[in-house]
Amino acid sequence: MDQKTAASPRIGIYRTRYLGDLILFVPVLRKLLALTDPQNLFLVVNEGTEFPLKQLGVPYFSFDRGTLLRKMQSLQSLKKRLKNQFFDYWVDMTLSDRSRHVTRSVQARMRVACGSAADHRSADPCDLFVPVDYNHGPGHVVDLWEQVFRKAGIPLPESDKDGTLPVDPEALQSVERFLEASNLSGRPLLALHPGGRHWFKRWPPDRFGQLATRWHQENKGATILVATPAERTLIDSVRSAVLPEVPVVPFGGTVPELHALFSRVDVFVGNDSGPLHLARSAGTRVLGLYGSTLPAVWGPLRDPSDALRGKTLYHSLSCSPCDHTGCSLGKQNCLRQISLEESFRLLTKIQQTGRSRSEERT
Repeated sequence: MDQKTAASPRIGIYRTRYLGDLILFVPVLRKLLALTDPQNLFLVVNEGTEFPLKQLGVPYFSFDRGTLLRKMQSLQSLKKRLKNQFFDYWVDMTLSDRSRHVTRSVQARMRVACGSAADHRSADPCDLFVPVDYNHGPGHVVDLWEQVFRKAGIPLPESDKDGTLPVDPEALQSVERFLEASNLSGRPLLALHPGGRHWFKRWPPDRFGQLATRWHQENKGATILVATPAERTLIDSVRSAVLPEVPVVPFGGTVPELHALFSRVDVFVGNDSGPLHLARSAGTRVLGLYGSTLPAVWGPLRDPSDALRGKTLYHSLSCSPCDHTGCSLGKQNCLRQISLEESFRLLTKIQQTGRSRSEERT
């Protein structure tokens, strides 16, 4: 009798937040899937972050992120769905007022919660609280999450962290058409993501533009700029720093299309945000630019067989990590201290050490 047959616990997980967080949770999900069947798992996530769960075949409920009324209706829909379900373990990984409300109504043999020690309340509806320091660790956030499940008595396998996700075939076809129409097929491709949730988590846009120019000069390659429609001004700032002869093409597809696109590029460079982890989940070599968060905690997953698949640049300052939404350092902030030269040197090392995407497909 294998491990999965011997123990098939029913596990519910409240894991909202952002797409990048859920992608980093994939290694834990894969280990849970080694213990129990997909139908024995159930995740609560935010609308727009479901891609990893769809690719792994894990049941989920996604919260509506619209108006307050729609959010309330969504909450009632979740409670109705949970009404006749029983879980061996219910794990609250968000520890918010809404998650507490849901946890109180869940039928579970054991309720577990994790989060900052400062967020824990004596009246929290949990049988076990596991403090997690998301700022300092110690260790990568995946290790911290694994510890939560093990402390709850869920025996996760002691295996490598597999954060890869299968590429959606239809999305890949769409990307192939985009590359062909943009005259990018067969060229060395660099993907850049200059965006980020806060301005102080973004590398200066002109340096992204200069990096695209250097990439073209050294590799005769092209650059794809990844951005949302709301980031058009940011994209214009990047393109204004690019020489006229350098091929730079914007791309703003769906999450599955972004994932498929990243599976086709040679290297991804971006700030600490969802696209960085999405690119890494596609098996792409990435260079993450970090400042206000510690890459040792929130960095991209590395491949044990290829250390250059998940590299970061980070200059430790006395105020890092920080968890506020402002910065008093101005032009001396942590991201600005990462120079164009050091980023291009590391980018070149990453690109020259590994095979190109076209070589990997043959």
